[in-house]
Amino acid sequence: MMIDTPRTVRPAMALAWLIVMSLCGCMTAPTTMDLPAPARSGEPERMNESAAVIRGSGSDENSSMVAPVINLFGELDGVARPPGAQRGSAGFQQHTFATEGYDSDVSVDPQGKWLAFASTRHAEHTDIYLQRVDGTSVTQLTNDAANDAFPTFSPDGKRIAFSSTRSGDWDLYVMDTDGRNIIQVTSGPGQDLHPSFSPDGSRLAYCSMPARGDEWELWVVNLTTREKKMIGPGLFPCWSPARDGDRIAFQRARQRGSRWFSLWTLDLVDGEARRMTEVAVSPNAAIVSPAWSPDGRRLSFATVVDPAQVRASDGKPAGQQDVWVIDADGGNRARISDGRGANLSPWWSANNRIFFISDRGGSENVWSARIDGATGYTAEASPAPAPAPALEAVASPDVGDALHH
Repeated sequence: MMIDTPRTVRPAMALAWLIVMSLCGCMTAPTTMDLPAPARSGEPERMNESAAVIRGSGSDENSSMVAPVINLFGELDGVARPPGAQRGSAGFQQHTFATEGYDSDVSVDPQGKWLAFASTRHAEHTDIYLQRVDGTSVTQLTNDAANDAFPTFSPDGKRIAFSSTRSGDWDLYVMDTDGRNIIQVTSGPGQDLHPSFSPDGSRLAYCSMPARGDEWELWVVNLTTREKKMIGPGLFPCWSPARDGDRIAFQRARQRGSRWFSLWTLDLVDGEARRMTEVAVSPNAAIVSPAWSPDGRRLSFATVVDPAQVRASDGKPAGQQDVWVIDADGGNRARISDGRGANLSPWWSANNRIFFISDRGGSENVWSARIDGATGYTAEASPAPAPAPALEAVASPDVGDALHH
């Protein structure tokens, strides 16, 4: 793996950089991650479509209002999900055991005791489930004809925000952790996804595709006043739990309409996006689904090698998917998964584990790996992981005030 900090902006990123220049007050140069795909035999490893694709059914199966299919690249493509592939499981802990359907969109409560996730284990559409991290019994929190997805806990652990198509389009809702007192937060013809609580629990960050738009936008909504504000382009935001500021991580396409996403952060200052920073970028992989560490100092994310690579059989992405961690300033990168199976949608828990969705056991379920120090998992490392490229750190140029708007 080559880690490089470019001194000039790549041509492919010109459009994105113009948007950044108009929104932020300060920028830093990104970390470049070169993730060559390992040699494969037989069928290429596929993308975990269960973690990547959410289908919409609307509030009525006979209704003409059908929410679109949305994958981890933000595409409304409506492509069916292929069956899982058998993979090894050495060095990781499995937490859910769905044999029919799939589990996706895992999150962990602030105390590290409970999992919330979406699943099709009992129906074709996704519902929200709750399970103890150290248990196997699951509690179904939602049960309707719509799709419910992207659950996330409030900072006090008493509420869960999620996305649902029960009103016809994807909108945001909040409920108690026992599934009661469901309140609709957003409405309208757009598609609102992936809520994330602010550190004080008073606001939600989310991404939205306007009804007549062609680019995902980042929004913030006040849960008391319902006041909403667009803060810039981006997808799948995650609010840092650190209470010393308002920082949001998200993925953003290097060029509009592209699958080549990179990892960004921004700071909210008086409600405006400032210090928008590209933390990591790869020339041969999309960087998707960021999640913060409990202290707000590091980030986990997933990579999809060559996101444009598709299988001839069904047109689905076929590149390798792995989970990584990185410092918020772009340093100290480490791969967490072992290159086996599809590993996506990470969530960093308070018990120093990274939870994610993987098909390494044959079906898409929730797995985790322990994080030891700054170099990724060690205590539970696989004895024979897929080869990872060597890391080479390159000193970042001093951009300083030269990039101030």
